[in-house]
Amino acid sequence: MADLSLMEIRVGKIVEVSIHPDADGLFVEKIDLGETTGPRVIVSGLVQYCSAENLLNRFVVVLCNLKPRAIKGITSNGMVLCSSSADHTQVDPLVVPEGVLPGELVSFEGCAIKYVEPGNKASKAFSKIADEFYADENLVATFQGTPFMTSKGPITSTLKGKIS
Repeated sequence: MADLSLMEIRVGKIVEVSIHPDADGLFVEKIDLGETTGPRVIVSGLVQYCSAENLLNRFVVVLCNLKPRAIKGITSNGMVLCSSSADHTQVDPLVVPEGVLPGELVSFEGCAIKYVEPGNKASKAFSKIADEFYADENLVATFQGTPFMTSKGPITSTLKGKIS
């Protein structure tokens, strides 16, 4: 779980969502992660799977310390974690238990999270372990079978399958 310990995964709330001005297939979301700097801008490819109305005010799970990258001219500062069906025809953001506040760090039993600044180190670690994120038969989001946990219980999914 060494690479997992480098991942800063937090709960956020989507407070604004719009279609990317230069790409109809992308959303630009502003997500409250409880940071003093205000909501983060995150670009996601969820347009064909979710409506803007379905995303607005939704609590989501965000991988926060990936290296920021420009996507069609807008810098994305993280990634909304979603589960997908085996054929990738269905994609849906992970489900946060009721009562969890924006900014809460998601934990994994037996793994101490070390804060790592956004950048290549976290991005490389994620690429090594991404295939180990999965929503199990009980629709619980897991890493190698260990649930994503919050103070109010496990993160879940509407779909069994890969999480990315």
